[in-house]
Amino acid sequence: MKYKNYLSALFLGLVLLPAFSAKKSVQPAEEFDVNSVIFIESEHHLDLDFETEGYLPEGFDAYTDDIAIESINFIESEDFDLGFDTSEYLPEDFNPYSE
Repeated sequence: MKYKNYLSALFLGLVLLPAFSAKKSVQPAEEFDVNSVIFIESEHHLDLDFETEGYLPEGFDAYTDDIAIESINFIESEDFDLGFDTSEYLPEDFNPYSE
């Protein structure tokens, strides 16, 4: 029994020995310069087989930083007929717009 304990302790010590004797590598801190990054522009052209201009807002430019929220047309509300009365499935005085 003592022999197995000694072997297991020796094995555990050999496994953990590199962790205790490891030295921390010292590397000088380098400043990262964003301007040193080389950007390779892809010449890949995506063909969607239809004209996308009709689906974009007037004056849309994907390369500008300004976003004009007014140029997006939101659908305010539409009434949908589901073919049944939904009030049977909702609690009394149900208001989806109240907090």
